[in-house]
Amino acid sequence: MEPKMRFSRTLKSSTQSLPSPDGAFIATLFPSKFTLRTTRSLQTTRVISLPAELTAQITNFLWSPSSQRLLISSYEHIRVFSALDSSFSATIAHPTSGTTRITYAAFGSKEDEILVFSEFGLKVSVFNLRTQRSVDIGSPKFYHAGLATKGFSYRPKTGNLALLTRSGGKDVVSVHVKDSLDVMRSWCPDTIDAQGVCWSADGRWLVVWESPSQGHMICVYTADGHLFKFWNGPVHISDEDSDISLGAGIKLLDWSRDGALVAVGDFSRRVTVLSAPSFTETASLFHSATVKPAESLQIWQEQIVPSPNGGFSREFVAATQVICPPTSGSTPPTNAESKTGTNFMSFDTSSSLLATKTENMPTTVWIWDLGTRILRAVLILHAPIAKATWHSTINELLMIRCEGDESRGLVHLWDPSWSIPKIIDFATQIPGGKVIGKTVGRWLNSPSASPAIFFSDSQDCILASIPGSEEEEVPWQDAEVRGFDIYGQQEESPLNLVPADEKRIYSRVSELMDEGTTGMSGGTDEVEDTFRFRKFVEPGTNQWSSST
Repeated sequence: MEPKMRFSRTLKSSTQSLPSPDGAFIATLFPSKFTLRTTRSLQTTRVISLPAELTAQITNFLWSPSSQRLLISSYEHIRVFSALDSSFSATIAHPTSGTTRITYAAFGSKEDEILVFSEFGLKVSVFNLRTQRSVDIGSPKFYHAGLATKGFSYRPKTGNLALLTRSGGKDVVSVHVKDSLDVMRSWCPDTIDAQGVCWSADGRWLVVWESPSQGHMICVYTADGHLFKFWNGPVHISDEDSDISLGAGIKLLDWSRDGALVAVGDFSRRVTVLSAPSFTETASLFHSATVKPAESLQIWQEQIVPSPNGGFSREFVAATQVICPPTSGSTPPTNAESKTGTNFMSFDTSSSLLATKTENMPTTVWIWDLGTRILRAVLILHAPIAKATWHSTINELLMIRCEGDESRGLVHLWDPSWSIPKIIDFATQIPGGKVIGKTVGRWLNSPSASPAIFFSDSQDCILASIPGSEEEEVPWQDAEVRGFDIYGQQEESPLNLVPADEKRIYSRVSELMDEGTTGMSGGTDEVEDTFRFRKFVEPGTNQWSSST
């Protein structure tokens, strides 16, 4: 018998609640303040009031990769807080010189570096919180929140910044030294409309890919910026591929975690996998209209079945015969483009599996084994898939979230070692037995060997652990000294162990956090700025100019 899933008690949450990358903290953003809570004890350790300039319109709320800093920004202001040092705070006021708004802000190669993209793509400014200096680089090609990350990439280990800009009607790629951001090398790639730049995970290769309208083309460069190879599309292996050079080109590109493989998706039903360092095709993965179960292929269908306790529950059932994954039933308007091709690709942390999804089969996830070059599993769900995420440290463990109201409280999990994929209904574990508003489901990284999940709706959040055995510890535990919650009340014991299918009854707390001063054992933590940036842009015609 498999060990029962274990859940923490529910915690106060909001529509913006994020676990840190290392899983040590949970940050929750409220209308006028945010809280920090440790996942080990589930205590609220800090409550920080936000300045008025941030409360009106928050556009970015994110952790640094190191899990030591938090960034909160509006269209004109940025604040950075430390999760470990309560005396640290940094403010970047009007980083775009007050003439344009901030379209995107993010941490750079380290926690002391902040990237700020300006409206209309005028510039990207890189602020160093340690030296209080900034460097402006003009004309980033991608600067909107949803696209900015396509235009820059940090080289693993060295932290060198590769940036895609547009000048004089031409694409420009530049590689910058860490910290100083001096230009190591810059060049114009052989592209008409480049769509992204990305380092390999091992830092050996830099790739730039062309717009789909210009066909299939990837430019591969060495780490010092010299052209190594062009890739101009997949080899024709069937009659369907005879005119592939006439169709649209690259839609998605994804590196494996070890830097040895790169997956390329286009507007057809095929995904091509290239092998480094030759960058030749090592696999061609085809999403067929029908799939047949085999000894090496598991096909799982989500089904709604009557529950022993009344009502209905969901479970996966193995297919025993040929099956056709459901296709998109909606017909696009006459003036709209038909959506085709692969719209999701992701390697697992071992780089041995690749998960994919296509536009015309929105409820199906395909999992490919790249070692044997075969289809390993197919998961067919009830609702269109919104997101699929591999665990960052545990091999071959996939989380799937779906669209729609009926799926808001559900998390689907697949692991090849399990007898059957799991479906977790978090609605049965939170107050009232139903989720409210926007929901978030993420992996919670922790030192524990067992995978853990963070789940939140607009009012409550909860942690879940999938133990390998009954004796295995969960990532959280009772604190010896209980902390204080956001209302200043002493918290209850954080650990409740319940079966996944056992419904719990709660009373719902409906109101949001009090807008006034929030009490804690040490009072509200209203931090003072350690410094503020003051920028004086030096005159010059160089595209890359620095300022202090």
